[in-house]
Amino acid sequence: MINLMPDDAKKELRAARINVLLLRYMFIIVLATAFLGLILFGATFLLDRTRISSQQLIDANDTKAEVYSATKAQVDTLSASLSEAKGILDQEVVYSNVLMNIAQQMPAGTIIDEITLGSASFGAAPLTVKVYAKSTNDIVALQDSFKSSPLFSSVSFQTVSDTAGGIDGYPASATITLTLNKVATQ
Repeated sequence: MINLMPDDAKKELRAARINVLLLRYMFIIVLATAFLGLILFGATFLLDRTRISSQQLIDANDTKAEVYSATKAQVDTLSASLSEAKGILDQEVVYSNVLMNIAQQMPAGTIIDEITLGSASFGAAPLTVKVYAKSTNDIVALQDSFKSSPLFSSVSFQTVSDTAGGIDGYPASATITLTLNKVATQ
């Protein structure tokens, strides 16, 4: 087959085919751009709806929180008061426990005549105790018991008497100087 068309006509046909092809590509690009724009609009719409919904939830929770703000303030005040009370109770000394601990360290046949306990009696100031016993051996046993106990430190006898100053049934007496440790309060 012989092509008898002039060269200008051939060029025009080639240009027409290329123009049709370019128009198809442009149409596809316009459709793709419109599709991407639609997706972008949809995503923006969904994000805006989510933002509005979240803001409404935040506002509702803030309203609920305002209802409980007075209660929270009361709880905070009570908590602070309880912290102060705990500090005070931690410093409390139960003197009956101290007396029971001292009594457990005393051997049979010994009694305490007088003991004065106060807040300054623990750890720093020495305490003087008058004790009576049935014999001097009981006083020695009392001294050994007090010296070996973790409740006391610096245990020493000031005076020991076998007859003078005793009471009925407990003729031996002694004056002991000792320091009570904080362990005695437990």
